[in-house]
Amino acid sequence: MSPRPKTVTGLRAEPALASTTLTWEPLGWDPLIDHYRIYAVPGESAPSTTEETDLLAKTVYPLYRHTGLDPAGETWTYMVLAVSDAGRRGKPSPPETSASQPSVTATGREVAAIGTFDGRTLEFLHAPSGYATIPEQFPDAVIDYTQGTDSPGASWPYLLPGPEDAWAGRTPHRARWTLTLETEPVEDHDLAVWLVDTTRLGGTLQVRANEEHLTDIELPLGATRGSREGDATVPGSTLRRSFHEVAVPAEVLQAGRNVLELELTEGGWLAWDAVGLFART
Repeated sequence: MSPRPKTVTGLRAEPALASTTLTWEPLGWDPLIDHYRIYAVPGESAPSTTEETDLLAKTVYPLYRHTGLDPAGETWTYMVLAVSDAGRRGKPSPPETSASQPSVTATGREVAAIGTFDGRTLEFLHAPSGYATIPEQFPDAVIDYTQGTDSPGASWPYLLPGPEDAWAGRTPHRARWTLTLETEPVEDHDLAVWLVDTTRLGGTLQVRANEEHLTDIELPLGATRGSREGDATVPGSTLRRSFHEVAVPAEVLQAGRNVLELELTEGGWLAWDAVGLFART
């Protein structure tokens, strides 16, 4: 009889915003491993045995990314077991509990925002599929938005074109967001940039605050469907959401007028979910 697979060891969890990545030590070739089964239950308590109702996924690799978690943060307890090519199952690994990273949209106080953090582009200008109008309306490739004066539906297009977009003249577009702070910030703030989708090219989003370079966000490869579909929460949607949150040091902000700029310096378009500035609480 084919031997039973060894117990999976080295299960580790790396939390991120709205996701947790699991890794473990791969097993050898005797017996040949057909796949790994990942079991998960919400919370910190692990069941004494694995139940098929708790099966989260199957994979042939010693790696799995648990996505679609609540951006406010979720705690799950995981166990992994191996199945041989003969169908024999090993014992489950020791449990591993992990809490995904909570978003500043849940932990911070909203100072200002463009759009709603809801997985949709539908509140924005020209959504969900009128992208061809964007370069006509913004021929200088600059999108100006003033908080308190402009609205997402009238002034903030749902896509930000990048230098790989032939339909937009292969011109990097810059979104310039002007907002007013009543007082001088004494604590760092956070900028939340949530996207509904990107292209298969990915890209680089440069972030500046009051002409100070803050960071370059490396955008993941997307589904290239967000130019025509505006709701990533529809069951079965293939849109690839991503979540990016950047610290904004207090010293680069000021009482009165502030300008935050977002520019795609590499890659193709991105589709906004929402952008927001949050004070830490």
